[in-house]
Amino acid sequence: MFVSVIVPCFNEAGNIMPLINSIHEELSFVRHQIVVVDDNSPDGTFDIVKNADLEYVKPILRMTDPSLAKSIRTGLENADGDVFVVMDSDFNHQPKYLSFMVKNLEYYDCVTASRFMYGGAMGSRARHILSWLFNVFVRVVTRKFVTDSLYGYFSIKRETMEKIDYNHVFWGYGDYCIRLMYYLQENKENILQFPAVNGKRLSGEANGGFVKVFWQYTRETLRLVFGKKEE
Repeated sequence: MFVSVIVPCFNEAGNIMPLINSIHEELSFVRHQIVVVDDNSPDGTFDIVKNADLEYVKPILRMTDPSLAKSIRTGLENADGDVFVVMDSDFNHQPKYLSFMVKNLEYYDCVTASRFMYGGAMGSRARHILSWLFNVFVRVVTRKFVTDSLYGYFSIKRETMEKIDYNHVFWGYGDYCIRLMYYLQENKENILQFPAVNGKRLSGEANGGFVKVFWQYTRETLRLVFGKKEE
């Protein structure tokens, strides 16, 4: 097994090297690479990674068209592994789950973290409730079973991911994950969900605008089921 961990990032100068070190430690049992895709961060995140010059790290700089989803796509398209892991760059996704996520691909096509299974949690009670309600809405509208279609912390076999047309999934922000989970379930892939607790940032501030993106995610969910799929 060769694991490629895709880490999209923007302005994570204070987090990226501790995260890389933690990922490397957690995956010491398996051959791996860490593909860091930086969206032209003004705080020098890319230079920090590049200057570290680690053989197991592949830094990629995107200069135009900033987008979380497009950064993830770039990482997937440049990854060398036969297993992909996608995770945030700010410790929101805890590296301690990596071993479990990778090892269970022996039995499943995709392993995805959920904040809404028993044992999972978010830091903010209000955001937890709102996110849970929205994910209930996604399940009802799409008639699918995945309990957390927004978290975006998952491992997946390359062959499983490459069955999906990236043009139907990777644009925008976190709404890409709604589309990805939808198509995986449409393809009847074998998906394992497990409870995850949100981690805490070491440095910087989390992105705001929760209410603003709520409408965007609602629109994309409805379009996914009832409208014409974008490319």
